[in-house]
Amino acid sequence: MKECIIEDIVYLKELEKIQKGITFFGSARLKEDNEYYILASKLAQKLADEGYSIISGGGGGIMQAANYGAIQSKASHLKSFGFNIHLPFEQKANDFLEYNITFKSLAIRKMALIQKSLAFVIFPGGFGTLDEFFEILTLKQLSFKKDVPIILVGQKFWHTLDEFIKTSLLELGTISKNDELKYSINDDLDEIIRTIKEKDENSCCNEWGCG
Repeated sequence: MKECIIEDIVYLKELEKIQKGITFFGSARLKEDNEYYILASKLAQKLADEGYSIISGGGGGIMQAANYGAIQSKASHLKSFGFNIHLPFEQKANDFLEYNITFKSLAIRKMALIQKSLAFVIFPGGFGTLDEFFEILTLKQLSFKKDVPIILVGQKFWHTLDEFIKTSLLELGTISKNDELKYSINDDLDEIIRTIKEKDENSCCNEWGCG
């Protein structure tokens, strides 16, 4: 296990290849005709056209959609990254990766998905997607890269969780006032891109972990 972690840590040096990374999270189970798959693909292509690199977990569903959209861009930079994971069941890397790493350590893989990202775009998903959302939200709450955009795509999917955060958590005092503002919900792709570009242009530090 120790050797696997050391091997994975070495992979982190490869992240220097990423130019202005945007990480996409979302379900691996959504098919190509799903509305969120289509939205993720369109958004990834638009962001790649603007010079951003698209990062995903390298698998199917939303991850595949993001990587597919990225390689449709005519931009010349390295656009489509996948950081996969060895699982007890097979998770095959999708066919739209320009650069792929398969990690053995889930913790190191999470670092790779986070470290070079200027923003996080989170589409509907299951327990894994929720875990990724709350982990990033917690890091933002703790002031690691305070201004990084966390954008949830899919108003009809996310609205009940949004209400839970704004009522049950906020009213009970288990989060602080304004913590509920550390993420946004938006289905307008142009507005999402505008938000990311504004934060990027106004940020003095683009890597996770800068205060």
